[in-house]
Amino acid sequence: MIDRDTEFLDRLVHDLREPLRSIGVFTEVLADIAKGRLGEEGDRVLSEILAGTSRMTTLLKGLSDYSLTLRGSSESASLQSALAIVVANLDADATVSGIDLPEVNVSLERLIQLLENLIGNSLRFRSEATPVVRISARPEGPGVWAIQVEDNGIGISPENCDAVFKPFMKVEGKKYPGAGLGLAICKSIVEIHGGTIRMESAPGRGSICTFTLPAA
Repeated sequence: MIDRDTEFLDRLVHDLREPLRSIGVFTEVLADIAKGRLGEEGDRVLSEILAGTSRMTTLLKGLSDYSLTLRGSSESASLQSALAIVVANLDADATVSGIDLPEVNVSLERLIQLLENLIGNSLRFRSEATPVVRISARPEGPGVWAIQVEDNGIGISPENCDAVFKPFMKVEGKKYPGAGLGLAICKSIVEIHGGTIRMESAPGRGSICTFTLPAA
C-alpha cells in the first residue's frame, strides 16, 4: 500500500510541476508586456495569478517531501549531527540548543527533515520574544529514545494539538505561510520507524513536541 501511495504522489507531483512552471513563466511574460496597459485591476489580477502559482509550487514541494517520508530506512544516524546541520542552515535570530543527543535507527536525511520541520515550525509561530528552541532526549524503555522539542512561541489551543499533525491542516488559517504539511511529514517519519509523536501546548505558553524513535 505504501509503495502504491508513494508511486501515486511521485507521479502526481511530476505531472503537475511542468504545467505549473509554464503558467508561472508565461504569466510573468504577460505581466511585463502588459505592464501599465491593463490598469490597476489588471495588474492586481496578474499578481494574484503569480501568487497562486507560488503557493502551488510550495504545496507540490511539500507533497514531494511527504512522499519521501513514506519510505522507511534501516540506516542509523546521530540526532546531534542532524541538529548541527539544521542549525547551520538556519537564517534566523534564534537560540537553538541540544546536547548529548543519541544515535537512532533513522537515516541522517530523515532526521534533518524531521528537525527542520519541527524547528521551522517553532520559528514560524514565534512570539514577540527572541525564539528559543531546546531539544533534549531521554530513554523510553528498552531500545527507544524519547526526544522533546520545546519552544517559547505563541502556542496553540490544547484541542488543536492532535489536529496539527493532519495533512494540510493549518490551525492559524492563512495568517502564516506554508502548505500545512510540515507536522504531517514529521508524523510520517516517526510512525514509519515505529515511533509516536504528540504535541502539548497552550496559547502564549509555547509548545512541546515529543516523539519516540528506535535506538541505533
